[in-house]
Amino acid sequence: MTSKRFAFVSLAAFMIMSGFVTPASAQIFDDPENLQALPKDITPEQLRSTMRSFATSTGSRCSTCHVYEDEADLSSYDFAADEKQKKLTAREMIRMVSDINSKVSEIQAKPSAELVAVTCATCHRNQEKPRMLPDVIQQAYLEEGLEGAMAQYRELREQYYGGYEFDFSPGSLQEIAERLAAASDFPAALAMLDLNLEFHPDFAPGYGMKAEVQMRSGDKEAARESLLKAIEIAPEEPWYKMMLQRLDAS
Repeated sequence: MTSKRFAFVSLAAFMIMSGFVTPASAQIFDDPENLQALPKDITPEQLRSTMRSFATSTGSRCSTCHVYEDEADLSSYDFAADEKQKKLTAREMIRMVSDINSKVSEIQAKPSAELVAVTCATCHRNQEKPRMLPDVIQQAYLEEGLEGAMAQYRELREQYYGGYEFDFSPGSLQEIAERLAAASDFPAALAMLDLNLEFHPDFAPGYGMKAEVQMRSGDKEAARESLLKAIEIAPEEPWYKMMLQRLDAS
């Protein structure tokens, strides 16, 4: 979802669920029926707030889970109906989240008010299907090859950077490179590391890992240059100097 679409969904959800669209929408959930996973004594205001948080956390809309005749007309929705599988799945997810929070409170022997609560956003991050960036790029690599995976990363970065759907910090591409190197796909691993360093040129661990991959692929001179760059960026880090000593002694 683009930042513009996120803003639209968030605003629409807020307006609809808060009752700012029409007088009829203000009465949504005033007398809720078929509450199974949520508290039966939940107030209409709390229920509207909860539904709003579900929408903004998962990039969804009322129509995702609920039956309707006219998507734009809230009065045509049958919110109590259980015909959609996504609603049934969401109900189980609500129970799961509640169970996780209860268990965390029990394990840490602290009241829930003192803990960081797990919510829909913890995993979904404004995505209906929550996926981490390394997994998305790896799938693109398997389906479209190296060029397709790199193009996918650039596209996602252009579309989502600044949001919380994906983590564009240097660790994400570093993880992809780790996976590729573990599979002895050294050219692809190096390409991902170079892509990472394009956006994070002062990321010393990127040069350190690049040196490791280059050494494994037999290019000692290139590995030496990468280590010197890592040392230049992080002279206080002893690991890169140790690697350089081992490389020169080999």
